[in-house]
Amino acid sequence: MSLTRFSAIALVIMSLAISGCSGSLPDDKVVVTSSAISGSARETLEGIEKSGVLGSTITALESDINGIKSTDAVKGEALSKAYRELQGLTKADEIKAKAKEMIGKL
Repeated sequence: MSLTRFSAIALVIMSLAISGCSGSLPDDKVVVTSSAISGSARETLEGIEKSGVLGSTITALESDINGIKSTDAVKGEALSKAYRELQGLTKADEIKAKAKEMIGKL
């Protein structure tokens, strides 16, 4: 392949890449309602209550609790305190009981 042909192909590819990346993204915002956040937290806690195991879902639960805090500080703080206690538990029966308690606070 000759150098001029290679240069022409490279120029076309770079032009396409640059023109394809110049668009802007829309500024649409997604609003998540507090009931959706509470529902997500309830779903996570019900799974924990059923299994008695703290898995990777614990991270999602923390995120949901922070979302609840932003709309209802009192409820969010109570759940946050219970969440910290839940993290320290290792026995399945204790985990299930704490998850059930937290569902009651939702």
